Amino acid sequence: MRSIVLFCLCLVSLTTLQAQTQPTFHVIMIGATEDKTLARACQLDILRFHEQFSKIAESIGYVYKPGVLVKENFSNDAIRKSIQGLTCGAEDIVVFYYTGHGFNLSKYAGNFPIMAIDTTGDGNFPLMLIHEELMKKKARFCLTIGDCCNKVIDENVPQDRSMVKGTACNPAIFRQLFLQQRGGVIAASSKRGQVSGAAPGGSFYTWSLLQSIDYACHYNERVTWEQLLDDTQTRMWSIQAARQAKQESIFTVGLASDSTATAPDSQVAVVPANPTAAPSSASVDSNAVAPAQTPVVAVAPQPAAPASAQRPDFSDVNGFLNTLADESLTYAVRTSKQTQAGQYFVHNARVKVYVNATQVALIPLDQLMSRYSTLAKSIRQVNIVERLSKLDPSGRFYTEVAVQEIWNQ
Repeated sequence: MRSIVLFCLCLVSLTTLQAQTQPTFHVIMIGATEDKTLARACQLDILRFHEQFSKIAESIGYVYKPGVLVKENFSNDAIRKSIQGLTCGAEDIVVFYYTGHGFNLSKYAGNFPIMAIDTTGDGNFPLMLIHEELMKKKARFCLTIGDCCNKVIDENVPQDRSMVKGTACNPAIFRQLFLQQRGGVIAASSKRGQVSGAAPGGSFYTWSLLQSIDYACHYNERVTWEQLLDDTQTRMWSIQAARQAKQESIFTVGLASDSTATAPDSQVAVVPANPTAAPSSASVDSNAVAPAQTPVVAVAPQPAAPASAQRPDFSDVNGFLNTLADESLTYAVRTSKQTQAGQYFVHNARVKVYVNATQVALIPLDQLMSRYSTLAKSIRQVNIVERLSKLDPSGRFYTEVAVQEIWNQ
């Protein structure tokens, strides 16, 4: 705890930010680190956010410029001065992160939350207003995140992290996210009228977002912000309390491809966003009655893919696999979902199964479906490992797929 507080105190004040002669990665972090219910969670959120984004800045060759507003600087006035004093170059990146309480008002028409900084007045800033002001800075990319409207729940976020052996973080993923388009992204941890879950070990949405970034750089070949934030929702619902509360994140992506970008890894292409992608767990029926028999998997033969067909969306595949292994869903719901396998895999696909870091099996696809029917209670999360998977000649379906299972401790 003391080291976290010292970290917050030692970072430079944002009011001293100046334009840099080389591209700068500005990160503004605001946290309710002295709130009586959220202090511990917010302190850990800021520390982890700082660690992840400093690595991202380093990996893409940017100067990392962090600033933290906590304690006496946890105020609307400090936020206003920090944003007014922020000067950005055309190639700079700006990230704004808030962790704390939030709310919304009937008289406020916005879908994104209002940050609860001043509990005695009505001068609190809507998250969208912050995003709009930062967009006026004309940086190449702006990311605004609000993990707010928190409700402390006894369930803690998992502290372990397992990576398949032989995979390492590829900085090309960070270049795809931050350098190959211009514009902005805004996201919040819950929809209008909802609460956001947290525990002493951290806030659910922040944990899910940082985990999604971490796994993307280790496992994926290509990624968009839409895919990353959809995957964040899937991961958040691996936390039982978030799933039971039906906490649903929201985001808006306003990006355009940058034809002038000269990212170091020039062979990596940006995949167009899939505007219809959504976490499969958001529309399931948990009231169906579960039968007792073992499911029979029927995967329809794949039609010929059109020339314009895209590779499977990893966030959709992750959502599909996690639905199959979601014990909170009835047997009937999970088995009915199995028929969707034909959207992503050839009927005779082979599956390399990893438990945490180690490969444990190479099985046919239908056996994977049966595996999840019987082992769902033990499996907390499933991840597709794109880098260790193979597509058919059309590039649309997996002929061999690697999946990682994270088991409950």
